[in-house]
Amino acid sequence: MLHHGRSWLLILLILLEVALVRSGWLSVREAVAIVVAIEGLLTVVAGIQAMQAIRRFRRQRAAGQHWLDAFEAALAVTMPQRLARLITLELRLWLCLIRWLSRRSQLGEHAFSYRTRSSLGALVVLVLVTSPAEILLLELLIPWPWLRWTLLTLSIYALCWVLGLYASLVVLPHAVTDDGLWLRYGLLNEAFIPFAAITAVQVAPRAAPNHHDGLYVDRAERTAFLAVGGRTDVTIILRQPHAFRTAFGYSAPVETIHAAVDHPQRLVNMLQARLTDEPPESATRVMLDASHPRDWAGHEPQVAEG
Repeated sequence: MLHHGRSWLLILLILLEVALVRSGWLSVREAVAIVVAIEGLLTVVAGIQAMQAIRRFRRQRAAGQHWLDAFEAALAVTMPQRLARLITLELRLWLCLIRWLSRRSQLGEHAFSYRTRSSLGALVVLVLVTSPAEILLLELLIPWPWLRWTLLTLSIYALCWVLGLYASLVVLPHAVTDDGLWLRYGLLNEAFIPFAAITAVQVAPRAAPNHHDGLYVDRAERTAFLAVGGRTDVTIILRQPHAFRTAFGYSAPVETIHAAVDHPQRLVNMLQARLTDEPPESATRVMLDASHPRDWAGHEPQVAEG
């Protein structure tokens, strides 16, 4: 971003100086000196930001942060946080797709899938079946080669995104760790809930508002629905409000979470067993953010290596 901003600034500066030289306000030598001085200053600023980004990356890694989260924090030094989030989201999608295609996504005993009711699986099949016909139609109906190649590239990219999003539902399950519970909807939404922050958990099937898939937050009720197929299966009551991490930031804090899971009773049994060992007075408020020293993909012992 800094590089592009510098390029536009130099173009505008050169155009302004050409006008000033032609009007006699500046000599050619003075105009060149100004451009060189500003370019040098911007280069120094870019170098300082790069050093700050590297130091932040190293600090985050030393604190136990997953390298993707550390990379996002480093990018945020040189660009807006949301743009850094989108760049790392794109990288995570491709990593999920590679992991899924390489069949490195078997679940461990502490991982819980939630994709069974997802319509994304049917969408993947539909896209795979119809994409060849769409590409053929583009080739036959559009006479301009440049437009055909552009649309072909966009079609392939959209197909990869659909596949990658479904892959993230497979390789990023809910997971019970030594410290708490990871709740996820693929790479789009996630939250880490310490055991000490959970008051109660029970199997309680219910419909999500508007049959919404993914994360829906009712701010007034301070309730989150992490639904699949428009439904949830378990209800988790919290002692303190927690927020979900989203593609663009964080949700409003919630005190009740309704989550979809393919084997709700097994999850509830495991959580209740852990809750009996957790003293209530140890509860603390934990908000998942870019500096939190927990890795993005969850704790690997809960998911197959990869």
